[in-house]
Amino acid sequence: MKIVIVGGGIGGYTAALCLKHFGIEVQVLEQSKSIREVGAGIQIACNGALVMRKLGLEEKLAAMAVQPLSWEYRDLETGVAQVSWPLGVEAANRYGAPLYNVHRADLIQMLLDALPADCIRFASKCIDIGEDATHAWAKLETGEVITADAIIGADGIHSVIREKLFGPATESFANFLVWRALIPAEKLPPLDYPERGNYWVGPGRSIVSYWVRPKKLYSFLASVPATEVHRESWAESGDISELLKSFQGAEPRVQKMLEAIESTFITGMYYRDPLEHWTKGRFSLMGDAAHAMVPYLAQGACQAMEDAWILATTLKRHGDSAVRAGLIEYEQRRLPRATRVQSAARNMVKIVHESDSSRIKARNGRWRGMSRIDPLGETTWRFVWGFDVLKAAEEPVGDVLGHTTTKQGKKLIRKESQRAFDMWKTALSPENIARGHDGMREGYETFLTHNFPQPKNSIVRPVEFEGVKCLEIKTSNSVSDKIILHFHGGAYVIGSANGSIEYCTRLAQSVQGTCINVDYRLAPENPYPCAIDDAINVYRGLLHSGVPADRIILSGESSGGGLAIALAIAIRNAGFPSPSGIFSVCPFIDLTLKSESLRKFHGEDPATNIDLLAFFAASYFQEHEPTDPLVSPLYDHLGDLPPIFLAACTNEVLYNDATRLANKAKEAGNDLTFNLVEDSVHVFTIFPFLQEAGKTLAEFADWAIKVCQKKTSELVI
Repeated sequence: MKIVIVGGGIGGYTAALCLKHFGIEVQVLEQSKSIREVGAGIQIACNGALVMRKLGLEEKLAAMAVQPLSWEYRDLETGVAQVSWPLGVEAANRYGAPLYNVHRADLIQMLLDALPADCIRFASKCIDIGEDATHAWAKLETGEVITADAIIGADGIHSVIREKLFGPATESFANFLVWRALIPAEKLPPLDYPERGNYWVGPGRSIVSYWVRPKKLYSFLASVPATEVHRESWAESGDISELLKSFQGAEPRVQKMLEAIESTFITGMYYRDPLEHWTKGRFSLMGDAAHAMVPYLAQGACQAMEDAWILATTLKRHGDSAVRAGLIEYEQRRLPRATRVQSAARNMVKIVHESDSSRIKARNGRWRGMSRIDPLGETTWRFVWGFDVLKAAEEPVGDVLGHTTTKQGKKLIRKESQRAFDMWKTALSPENIARGHDGMREGYETFLTHNFPQPKNSIVRPVEFEGVKCLEIKTSNSVSDKIILHFHGGAYVIGSANGSIEYCTRLAQSVQGTCINVDYRLAPENPYPCAIDDAINVYRGLLHSGVPADRIILSGESSGGGLAIALAIAIRNAGFPSPSGIFSVCPFIDLTLKSESLRKFHGEDPATNIDLLAFFAASYFQEHEPTDPLVSPLYDHLGDLPPIFLAACTNEVLYNDATRLANKAKEAGNDLTFNLVEDSVHVFTIFPFLQEAGKTLAEFADWAIKVCQKKTSELVI
């Protein structure tokens, strides 16, 4: 087998080394005439370091690089730390390898030195490609044609190979410009700039800085809004006075750093939207040619290294008689993961560069919340740093996690449950995730309203209780005076009353009564106690309007299920008249994320996962204590609550939230009905076509009659 890689750089050279590791002949076509010392600092995280280790290069990398002790995010103006993630030995033990900061040129030279000289052809610009029945070919600018069993495009964001395969496409501009510089150690006071990832964040701007040659060279990268500078070329030096103007008012360490910069260059921050395919015939893509991403997860180089290892292993696995099959498997293993990283990187850019003061406050509150439930930053960084590509290359291809952190090959037993699974799996697009909670809100709303539109028999009107907006939902059979007080799911960050109309219609129909669908305020803009305050106010408003408490049943799914339990606790503590019961489906009730099933079913639940739940949970409680029972009802004693009808799915990540609640409710002597369903999905009741949804609502209707009658009898007595 012979493979030609078009494009050198970190990805192309690493791929060549990986292919040679497996005894595959390889040639790299690099269009530049020679290697120059270009670029600034680069981060090789644990996942990339594992590849370097396998290639026998980690010792050389460690000798010339810096191992940061932590990543520190500080306020740009005050210097106050917002969040700190430990690295060094601790991260190496956790993720299997250290994280390294290194000069890009040093890394490239190390890769080049490890390759035979005849493996690389400089001044070899590819202008065309093609294939026949047995070979692929690349035509050079000189007119020479080079043949191979397969050709891999590693030629960057402006890839010629990608355009030849899939047509022209423009890159996307992130609306930021990036200043880069290298500062000699003698220009900096050493005590002010420790061997850490030193980050500063301010309104709409940020600085990333770290040592790249131990005690010798310091790397500086600053991002500013595109409107502040008018040049975007790598080849063009930046005007340092413009840089200084963009960071006026920064804390003293930043000012000293800026004053130490003697020359800099500036570029636009560009990325590519995820591709549907990388492979076509005997051709495929890797690195920035396949998945150019913004630099705010520092994963560009590491993802190219992962590409390189998987490419080599799959080609070796299939052999020269099945090169196309090898490339297809390579794409199946790499495209979903790279898409996930691309989206997360854009999300991080959005988080770091918030400009509105209220959103900055919410972000900083989320960071502080994360430090309470995840001080090591695992739910933020594990999916990139903790990925062992060497191990993953040998696992079933169906175990690859896609952009929703779901195993691509996961299958349920029944067709209808698989349908619901696939709907959850595609509920959010990569673009939704890239845009953070704003994008996820839009995606989730579209998912709900498109798949579960308002039924024809639904009668909906807006109502308000104590200033809280709600939807009153009835049907033509609403003859009962029972009221379901419902709280939608979405982990306190996404979801809406409007998106829950279809489900609430079925709730109202099941008891032949009315559903009051609460549009409570969402985090991170409205953190705890906003949601529970809204819930209490609606309940109080219902009582004030003359609704008897014994006619009310609290209801909710997922976080709404947790909110329903929290409301019952608040009602008990306040001494208000108690509702007749609580209907809680797949509740999210432990925002400290201690449930074992969060880890056991990671990647197997398309609706959510521990990483996303950590992001949402911290967005909600922020600087408040997450074990407060009104945040995490599991930490209440749960005594003296009304009867609870609890339903959950045995194969969802929140399964143990439900079982732990059930056990504690039983210990407290509560009247508990607990339904567990198998081979289903999170909040299965929102899917009207699921048999278990209809069965559960029918059982709930019977239960509702009993608990309301019992409550009425108790009041009469």
